[in-house]
Amino acid sequence: MQKLPSLVADLQELVSLSPDPIIAVNRAGVIVLFNKAAERLLGYHGDEVIERLAITEVYPTAGHARKVNKQMYASPDRYIQGYETQLVAKTGRVIDIRLSAKLIVRNGQDVGSIGFFHDLTETKQLEAQLKQMSVTDNLTGLHNQRHFMSVLETEIERARRHRRPLNLICIDLDNFKQVNDILGHLEGDNALRFTSQTIQGELRKVDMAFRYGGDEFMVLLLDTPGEEARVIGRRLKASFDRRWAEQWLPKPGCPMVSLSMGIAEFDQCESTEELMYRADVLMYDSKKRSRPPVGQ
Repeated sequence: MQKLPSLVADLQELVSLSPDPIIAVNRAGVIVLFNKAAERLLGYHGDEVIERLAITEVYPTAGHARKVNKQMYASPDRYIQGYETQLVAKTGRVIDIRLSAKLIVRNGQDVGSIGFFHDLTETKQLEAQLKQMSVTDNLTGLHNQRHFMSVLETEIERARRHRRPLNLICIDLDNFKQVNDILGHLEGDNALRFTSQTIQGELRKVDMAFRYGGDEFMVLLLDTPGEEARVIGRRLKASFDRRWAEQWLPKPGCPMVSLSMGIAEFDQCESTEELMYRADVLMYDSKKRSRPPVGQ
């Protein structure tokens, strides 16, 4: 039978070789075990932390550490698995991690705990990228129609709850079909990108632009009264007309493309569909009359 000291040595070697950080603390919360993977993750050398640093020092706040303890004490077997929280590296970088930890009990008394930490940085980055892709129009880089519907519902509810002004601008390109017919679809795609860049360039940080589909765009102006929304609309149209004349009309055969807009201010009593319908009607009214957008 293998002697206990040898088993302990084998366990210590396994802890050292573990690809995931392992940290143990005593009853006072002072770190007593800090393996090589923990050193790589947090940037500390073991000598800097063992018997020197409290576990609260590697969490963003003491509250984070208390939540971990609370979760363990709430479990019948004093064990948590897959708990997501954060650690702070020596450099100050905040790291998303998944933690499995257990209280260590001897003679009926808690003497400390040991935790296995899995770095979630790459996972979180991938999740963020996938989420961004799911709400982004691939061609223009603006938010897509699905995200527009979700955001519009949220912002209407917020405007209704706080009785704040909200304006929706529905935008359609005039003569865009001629760009595709004369210059080709690749240039048509470039024209849509040009439009999205022009819209973004004229908006404030709090405003949101979306490609609704085809050559139709939507803009949400948050906390914006009607007259201010119409000023923004006129500025956007003027900017587009100027830039189109400068950058696109010199191309042989390029038609004059302009923007038709409908600007609708949210009525506290109307639904999402009703607001969209009003903005759409105003846009088509503007297109038929070929004059600056009419707001309401």
